[in-house]
Amino acid sequence: MTSIGHITITSLARNNPIASLIWGCISHWILDETCSEYKLESLSAKHLIPYIAWQGIISIAFLYYTKYWWALFGLLPDMIEGVYVLIKGIKVWNSGELLFWFHRPKNRKMWSKRLTITIEIISVIVAILIFKEMLLWQE
Repeated sequence: MTSIGHITITSLARNNPIASLIWGCISHWILDETCSEYKLESLSAKHLIPYIAWQGIISIAFLYYTKYWWALFGLLPDMIEGVYVLIKGIKVWNSGELLFWFHRPKNRKMWSKRLTITIEIISVIVAILIFKEMLLWQE
């Protein structure tokens, strides 16, 4: 799953750091095992920058709107994997010898870019609706 998906799902733990850490890691595993998002490797450099910009802008806007900064814990497995690849070299990425089994390549059909972005938009809308409902409960 993409950063938008991980952040919006982790935000359901509200702004509790411990719950966000636990739920962020569990939901990351579930999302990566079940959702076959669009592969970045198939994007050309011309399309990669707008796609990464989309991920960053929507993620930051969502975090700014909800103020649930602890939702960044949903990206923790990706950050750990990134450091591991930086230390070990790109060969571990290319060979699929990654730390987390749910990051390893799977033999299944990948989603299209359009489906991935549609799922991201839906997850952001649902998370915002849930966020607004939580605010109403607090009043």
